[in-house]
Amino acid sequence: MGLVQFENGNVIYFPYVPSAAAGYAFLVLFGLVTLIHIVLMFKTRTWYFIPMILGGICESFGYYGRGWAGREPNRPGPFMLQLMLILVGPVFIAATLYVTLGRYKQMMLNEPTRRCSPTSFFVLTDIIAFCTQIGGSLVQVTGNPNIMKIGDKVVLGGLIFQLCVMAGFLALVIRFYRLTYRTILLRGRWRWAIIMLAVSIVVIWVRNLVRVIEFGQGFHGFVSQNEAMLYIFDALPMISVMILFIIFHPRFLGSGTERSKA
Repeated sequence: MGLVQFENGNVIYFPYVPSAAAGYAFLVLFGLVTLIHIVLMFKTRTWYFIPMILGGICESFGYYGRGWAGREPNRPGPFMLQLMLILVGPVFIAATLYVTLGRYKQMMLNEPTRRCSPTSFFVLTDIIAFCTQIGGSLVQVTGNPNIMKIGDKVVLGGLIFQLCVMAGFLALVIRFYRLTYRTILLRGRWRWAIIMLAVSIVVIWVRNLVRVIEFGQGFHGFVSQNEAMLYIFDALPMISVMILFIIFHPRFLGSGTERSKA
């Protein structure tokens, strides 16, 4: 296990030369989408989208690191930049999903804001996942194989923990959809907004699963050896989630609900 390889006393960070063009392309894409989210947040005063923006910033600079690594693949700087930021970016985006469900409950069911709520619990688990993943990735440049193996296990544990938490959150979203479908006539974009929330959770869950496989297989694994896997199962899913939240931004949903007589 391990995402780097030691050969003749030297550290090899990539089993290939990363594509600078692909890295810079996704830097531009994530940068543009993040900028749109910033404009929407200030325009609509949806401050709880700050984690989404932080996630977009992490993704942007992470893919800048990929582009940089395409020019200097043997330097630790670009490797750490892309590993750490691309790894933790979805943690911030997931936090936005957790808070959004709470906002939907307030907007659709007129529930009061509570300090101790399922949203608070999921945000707390997100903080734990962030700490484990950032801590495990930081030790990848220590040069000590034993410490780096421990870091790999810490990151792997954080990803598995996040998989379990997100599975529980998906069950909560499905339960919420069933509840509102029975008691409220969902109109137009509201129904699709809840479906979009569930789809986003599934997308991030699959992304995390692929990262678990990557850390489990190590440097010589199929995921690590094929750069396309990063863009297919990480870059594209995360940019898709951010775009979905622009299309189904809570501010654009309006009231959109009508309580049923039953």
